[in-house]
Amino acid sequence: MLKIAMVADLHHFSETLHDGGKAYHLRESSDQKCLAESGAIIDAAFNQIAESDCDVVLIAGDMSNDGEVVSHEEVRAKMQKLAEKKKVFVIYSTHDWCCDGNARRYKGDEVIRDVKTMSVTDLREFYKDYGENQAYDIFVNNIGAASYAVKLDGVRFIGLNDDYSGTGKAGYTDGHFEWILKHVRDAKASGEAVIIMEHHLIMAGISTLINGGQMIGNHEERVKALAEAGADIVVVGHSHMQRNTQFTAENGNVLTQINLGALCGHPGAIMYLTVDENEFRTNIEKVKKFTYNGNEYTNEYMTEHTKNVLMGILRSAVDNKEEFLERVNSIDQHFNLDEKYYKPVRMLVKYLLKLTVGRAGRLVNFLTFGKGVSRKAVKQIKNDNLVEHIMDIYLSVFDGSAKHYATDDPVYIIVRDVASLPVRVSRVLKIKALRKEKIQRIFAQIQEIAEELTNPSEPDNQHMVLKR
Repeated sequence: MLKIAMVADLHHFSETLHDGGKAYHLRESSDQKCLAESGAIIDAAFNQIAESDCDVVLIAGDMSNDGEVVSHEEVRAKMQKLAEKKKVFVIYSTHDWCCDGNARRYKGDEVIRDVKTMSVTDLREFYKDYGENQAYDIFVNNIGAASYAVKLDGVRFIGLNDDYSGTGKAGYTDGHFEWILKHVRDAKASGEAVIIMEHHLIMAGISTLINGGQMIGNHEERVKALAEAGADIVVVGHSHMQRNTQFTAENGNVLTQINLGALCGHPGAIMYLTVDENEFRTNIEKVKKFTYNGNEYTNEYMTEHTKNVLMGILRSAVDNKEEFLERVNSIDQHFNLDEKYYKPVRMLVKYLLKLTVGRAGRLVNFLTFGKGVSRKAVKQIKNDNLVEHIMDIYLSVFDGSAKHYATDDPVYIIVRDVASLPVRVSRVLKIKALRKEKIQRIFAQIQEIAEELTNPSEPDNQHMVLKR
């Protein structure tokens, strides 16, 4: 039996890169990640893992926030301490070498772009003890990143650096992919389980409408080939969305993708995978608590931080015009909300924050001649605040729908009805443009997303048991 701890997207951001001033406050308040606290969260997670009964630790990329040398140096020091008790394997990815060239530090009101970053070849040397130096075979791709294969106890582990495909997307050249398939087939011939780790997704966890840009190039072809060859599990990160997804090949082989949520944000989870002769089992353990600046925080802190990305903007829209405009305009350097739009936005947000499910339901049904949402479901929770239910569903994007709604739950029924509205409206209005295949496909995907976030499909995103 082999027990593996898995984390992804640490996004460590060194405390030396900010002074807690206004510029940094605007940055961290618009991000799902807890950047200032990232070091403390990593320490707490690594301590929990070190004290667990796992044998191996997998880290699925984005160790640093934006490739900063100082962030990598600090996170590797933490990794070295963990490696004294457990075998550690890592892959590096886009945020580890700052592929967009946007590494920053923050001083007072200033955003300064003079931060020294790692290159891909720097990373290969820097993390070689946690991959290449434990491998029996290595493949170096066109940009100098290394993939590697390792033999563990009854498991063939393949760590892949997928930042090059030749198609303008993450992924693999044909030569690189043939190297992968060779090791998968060799492992299956030896009776070993095959666990692959890459950073980008090979399957859409929720929907291609959400995850389409997060997948490797040629993903349909690649997932089919891996499944047919006999790969069992692909561990990925990148999306920050905890989700388990499966593909069944024509020969009956099943490939399972385990998409890990980000360690540095809600839900702050460690995924444990146990492999024995008969099955694979997963179990989620959250980072229980961490200490930052002398204060102790629970996991709820990360949840509140993630909620505040939306709620902070909404509350500032009502209470503080200057803060609202600054927060909105800090999200994207190419976007600028004009002050003249503040008053109508404030009125709308103020109304939304007080809106009950009952009032919202009546409004939708008035606009749709009573055909919008179930009156019975609305009546059951008519006094509930609408935004609170929206926040629960928003959090489920990241935690794999830990709050699971039964099909007779009023929240599930209302969400289902609202998500189906575009399809129903297009049928009634018979507008030619709305009958186009592409538009209809988008409408169908909206329904799929609503279903997945309220009543997720199998396998379970929290605790999964798979036969080998």
